[in-house]
Amino acid sequence: MTVYVDIIFLYNFLIDWILLWSTTFVLKHRVKWYRLAIGSGIGALYTIVLFFPALSALYTFLSKLLLAAVMIFCTFGYHRLRVFLQRLLIFYLVSFVIGGGLLGIHFLMRTESQIISGIVMTSSGGFGTPVTWLFILVGFPLIWWLSGKGVRHLKENNRKLALRVQVEILLMEQVVITCNGLVDTGNQLYEPISRTPVMIADLSLFEKCLPSMLFQAVQAKTDFSTNSSFLELDDKWLSRVRLIPFRSVSRGMDLLLAIRPDLVRIHSQGQTMETNKVLIGLNPVALASDGSYQTIVHPSLIESGDIQSDTNNTKKAI
Repeated sequence: MTVYVDIIFLYNFLIDWILLWSTTFVLKHRVKWYRLAIGSGIGALYTIVLFFPALSALYTFLSKLLLAAVMIFCTFGYHRLRVFLQRLLIFYLVSFVIGGGLLGIHFLMRTESQIISGIVMTSSGGFGTPVTWLFILVGFPLIWWLSGKGVRHLKENNRKLALRVQVEILLMEQVVITCNGLVDTGNQLYEPISRTPVMIADLSLFEKCLPSMLFQAVQAKTDFSTNSSFLELDDKWLSRVRLIPFRSVSRGMDLLLAIRPDLVRIHSQGQTMETNKVLIGLNPVALASDGSYQTIVHPSLIESGDIQSDTNNTKKAI
């Protein structure tokens, strides 16, 4: 078997570059390209361990941990121990995630290279084969792009998870609706006269408790600016109905039909807030295509300080 150290070095240099670049992306930390190159070069130089039996003692768990620490130090520098350890942990997390993708591309393209103890090696009858170079020229840019999208998707999911809440809606003093909510900082919808914040909820949540005429009107996307059939509701429901003006991209100025609940209770990170100063706008279609949440919570309900840190107490907004 002929071993080409230059190809092995190039393979591992590019892999380490992707891992370090993805780590900087997750941490939102900009570094100079030459610092990435130094960190990647140090990681790639570690491949010489396999070719020198006298250095085999370096191929241990502690040695690998030290190598990763040196790579992080050369790439990011050192400020505080906690920050340094955080970067090291993120580097290992990114390595586990992206490493699977690299292995998948490697076996999919069927290169003549091997992966020995985590180090990519190649053997062929010359300076690499066309498939080997195809893996370098196509596989790595593909993984670079996929890893960037994957990391962005992971960050977006984490951001959404941080804004997820549990919502309980009490209606007509007896109906309790429980659903998942998403706090949307871009939601600035208020009832224009009373300045009451407006939540948005899937219409389907209220199918069993709304009057059929009202439910069907919202489901049919009735233009309430020209159709006032909801005025035929009995007094107990009519007093709860509000029309909220809003602007949409597809329909311009429009009216959103909202109802006033008896109480809305929001659970977030072990804390609870209750308020009756809120309106719930009824959306005829699902807010989330995957069903992960059914309500969009107005940020003022969270930011106004109505949620207490004591999980044993519940504060009621006024």
